[in-house]
Amino acid sequence: MLQLKKITKTFPNPCGDDNTVLNKLSIDIPDGEFVCIVGSNGTGKSTLLNIISGLLKETSGQILLDGTDISNLPEHKKTQVISRVFQNPSLGTCPSMTVRENLSLALNKGKLLNLRKCLRHTDDTLESLLEGISLDLKKFLDTQVQFLSGGQRQSLSLIMSCLADPKVLLLDEHTAALDPKTSNEVIALTNDIVRKKNITTLMVTHNLKHALEYGDRLVMLHKGEIVMDVTGEDKKNMTVEDILEKFEYAV
Repeated sequence: MLQLKKITKTFPNPCGDDNTVLNKLSIDIPDGEFVCIVGSNGTGKSTLLNIISGLLKETSGQILLDGTDISNLPEHKKTQVISRVFQNPSLGTCPSMTVRENLSLALNKGKLLNLRKCLRHTDDTLESLLEGISLDLKKFLDTQVQFLSGGQRQSLSLIMSCLADPKVLLLDEHTAALDPKTSNEVIALTNDIVRKKNITTLMVTHNLKHALEYGDRLVMLHKGEIVMDVTGEDKKNMTVEDILEKFEYAV
């Protein structure tokens, strides 16, 4: 279980007062739960992911993973159990390396191997990782990632982030830079991977349709606090209009 206990994050303000982005935020996320996080700009969504991943340090509060306090773990230590996919499709992969090389490195994450040893994986092994992807990445094993489309790069980044079976997956608007058709393909791939691997997942999104259609739980942030948290039938019965009404109320 991932537990956030009274997470507060403040940033210095040039005017003298601190700017509070997260305000004593607490939430428990059971193993395997897929949480969609929505909220207007500046409500602390990305800051929350930055703190969980170790990119930022919380001002106060605790992060517990399976009962162990990981609040003070440096980012490179957290990457052993927490994976992240960013909004920019260019991040999360090495653009100058081929799809084969990127996958091989991801398969050997945390192991002290040189690239030659990493590349011992057969075509069949690597192609099996790309099976069923409509963007047809199997054809591009020996293509440098920089020459792939945004959707292909984001799909590759997603696959790579989950190869080491992380305990937690953080998705920071990972379909926002894609066209609607490709966005739907990548979110469907996301759901398939998350469900098959039973990964505890937090997905920040501005796509309210995706937030309703996917995930077990819908959380809305406003001014650094949780103002809505719905699961089960309540989430299934929600509409985009319901969320927009809550947005209006939260402004």
